[in-house]
Amino acid sequence: TDCGQQKRKAEDLRYNMLPRSVALQLIRGESVTAESYDSVSIYFSDICGFTAMSAESTPMQVVDLLNDLYTTFDSIIENFDVYKVETIGDAYMVVSGLPEKNGDLHAREVARMSLMLLEAVKSFKIRHRPKEQLKLRIGIHTGPVCTGVVGHKMPRYCLFGDTVNTTSRMESNGLPLRIHVSNTSKLVLDRFGTFELESRGEVAMKGKGAMHTWWLLGERPIQESPGGGGATLNIL
Repeated sequence: TDCGQQKRKAEDLRYNMLPRSVALQLIRGESVTAESYDSVSIYFSDICGFTAMSAESTPMQVVDLLNDLYTTFDSIIENFDVYKVETIGDAYMVVSGLPEKNGDLHAREVARMSLMLLEAVKSFKIRHRPKEQLKLRIGIHTGPVCTGVVGHKMPRYCLFGDTVNTTSRMESNGLPLRIHVSNTSKLVLDRFGTFELESRGEVAMKGKGAMHTWWLLGERPIQESPGGGGATLNIL
């Protein structure tokens, strides 16, 4: 029936806006309690020069640009154990390790996802500026967070805690077309033994003081086959 179809559409939309487990609780009329997580990894990115580009573009050109970019991003992140928290303008925020915990895998998932997103941006075509390249800037940090659903008519699944603020600082203190990684994330990535990181040294972060940070360059081959033809991930 039409009524049933409308209900399914509403539920599908809610699934897209919230983690599935959280959406199911709300649909059943249950309250979603705040939850704490000891360790998750968060990805933040934005586009350097986006404000200037927007000023020189029509509103529709900006909408098309962001729609094309996020459609590309969304198709990539589906391959990883991550949850897209939100997009605000040119900012894109993704987390791994919640609502379902995944041990240490959250750092690996976010790192691999970041490398793939960066590769995609390098070949991404801006419709109204085909000769220009988007200058994506990425920051990654690992730490504890609390989650909760905020709002009733338009509920949003939000992350709270200093880890979120620090990830934002990692992104804003990064460089275009680079993946800026905190020392906390680096220590977790080291456990996998495959990621290539380069020390950036001490970086002064507003409200954080000096932090030792790293650049994520790529990932080494996971395993060499007897014939020597192992699967290789990009080294940037």
